[in-house]
Amino acid sequence: MIKPRVLSIVCLLAAVAAGAQEIAADDPLALLLEGALTVEITARVIDQNENEIVWNMDLTRVTVSGRAVTVRLEGTNIVVEAEFTPYRESDNDLILIAEGRTWLGDGVSEEKQFRTSFTTVPIRLGEPVLFLPLGKNEVPLEMERFGRLNIELEVSVESYQS
Repeated sequence: MIKPRVLSIVCLLAAVAAGAQEIAADDPLALLLEGALTVEITARVIDQNENEIVWNMDLTRVTVSGRAVTVRLEGTNIVVEAEFTPYRESDNDLILIAEGRTWLGDGVSEEKQFRTSFTTVPIRLGEPVLFLPLGKNEVPLEMERFGRLNIELEVSVESYQS
């Protein structure tokens, strides 16, 4: 036989557990978005001879701490893939991991040159960071129409605002 006191405690614990489940399950999307981050990426192709922007693209994605945002740029003889993973350290401080992969061809043969880069940067929310997947001057692209080109990816991370 269960004593009334034990039965009361079991009922109280069941009520507390049910209430806790109700709070967590009430609006899981709202809880997820509370810690979400907006990653804004501006990709630019720069003519290094004229120091002017030849092409640009803006990309905005919502993510959470520890989840990567990927951008892929494809050209005739080049593929650039960059992955940006923000990790929240405090309310305004982040660690941004940037991984870059590039495949360069000469346009004549099927052979491709593969390069990879990896960097970790401490940043604050809203602080822009410049990522050069081809390097500063190491692998500029030669184009008859424009001359020497390079690719810049400017990345900024903010708290998500719904």
